[in-house]
Amino acid sequence: MVKIIAATASLISATIGTCLADPMIQAEIPTAVELSNMDINRIVCPGPMNDLIFSQEKGMTGHFSGNNAFIKFQIEDDGDEFIYAERQSELFVVCNNVVYTLLVTPSDIPSVTLRLASPIGESFKQNIDHFKKMPLEKQALQIIREAYNGTYPASYRISQPTRTVPLAPGLEAKLIQIVDVDGVGLRLSKYLVKSHAQDPIEVDEKVFLSSSFSESIIAIAVEDHRLHPGQSTEAFVVDQKEREK
Repeated sequence: MVKIIAATASLISATIGTCLADPMIQAEIPTAVELSNMDINRIVCPGPMNDLIFSQEKGMTGHFSGNNAFIKFQIEDDGDEFIYAERQSELFVVCNNVVYTLLVTPSDIPSVTLRLASPIGESFKQNIDHFKKMPLEKQALQIIREAYNGTYPASYRISQPTRTVPLAPGLEAKLIQIVDVDGVGLRLSKYLVKSHAQDPIEVDEKVFLSSSFSESIIAIAVEDHRLHPGQSTEAFVVDQKEREK
């Protein structure tokens, strides 16, 4: 029988916010991203930033210092209005001696922060060090706290799939994020739980005890346990990947 830790939101010391984790960029994989064409954008490297290579002819400027790089698009003034960059361009970021290829589209959006993920081998070591000498239960609560805040170490792998799972009559859970902690064998799945019931409904951690979610669950946390019609809340499910059948 799978051991369950019912970790409610009251056990988590941080205050929940509405922010999501910053986008994580993998090494050596060309990745399409949107950057603000009017504000300064930031790129964070898990080690020292070595170089930036881009085409100035496409209106991009940038510099780096320490483990950060800053990208800005030039804005032209033709006398009557401002003209903002629109042309897609390539940006090569050399971070910790590894090349990251970004296919950049300048867009009318606020400033963006991109976080570069460590290469897989290095990620393993960083994750193991991060959870060293920490009991399994505390490991699970640690990753739930990080998900609760919306901030993760750069060594985690983050994806954003979409899948909807019926929970109970009047309740559904939409999978909105998966966080893999390579080298430790933990995975966190983040769900948006929404009520379609006509009356207030209780959301208990036990509704996630199903093979539809995982057969190796070790921790579950639900932010709000009582939902009114149309309301939603977030739920976090942590399992061990190695134990999956």
